[in-house]
Amino acid sequence: MVDDKIFNQNKSIKNMVDSFNLSINFDSTGLLEKEEELYTMYPEDFLILDRFPRIINKSMEWFAPLDIYFSQNEETPKEFFDVEKKFINTLTILSCYSSLWIQSSFYFSQREIPDFFTNEEKDYLLKMKDNSFIKIISPKELSNFLKLSLRGYEQTIIYLPDLNIIAWVNELIVSVFVQDKNYRNLIETISSTEGLYIRKK
Repeated sequence: MVDDKIFNQNKSIKNMVDSFNLSINFDSTGLLEKEEELYTMYPEDFLILDRFPRIINKSMEWFAPLDIYFSQNEETPKEFFDVEKKFINTLTILSCYSSLWIQSSFYFSQREIPDFFTNEEKDYLLKMKDNSFIKIISPKELSNFLKLSLRGYEQTIIYLPDLNIIAWVNELIVSVFVQDKNYRNLIETISSTEGLYIRKK
């Protein structure tokens, strides 16, 4: 269900959103804040891409050495970039099979672009900041937004309308909505080849 007043200026966005045929209201924020609402409606259609096969319930003392994350102020462990590459590769390969739209909380954010981006990448992100929905046309463009999210700065939502897949990227976790079993199998094949695990949400 789409708010026509929001989307009537861009029919391609409206058509993309309509193609998912979801019983949920879309507005200018899309599904940025509606993952849990959608999960409540379609719990069996969600899966998680993770670097671990199951949720870890060990104490923090046990888990702390494995808890890698990006830091601009301290040296980020090499293991982080290895894992980040697995997520970027998985989502980039998956995006080969569909047109690709994204939304980023960066659109609503007042934060400055992090310094790990090149000047060229910063210029691209600033140019895209005026758009609540962005059509991505190259792996490099996708990578810019994924790095914002995998490194903990902003959330990114990926819309793959030809596969009827939606993915929320938030640090080293990706929550995926996928209804078609064939496309679920595709995700499993790609992620396992890249070294990621799939688990239930």
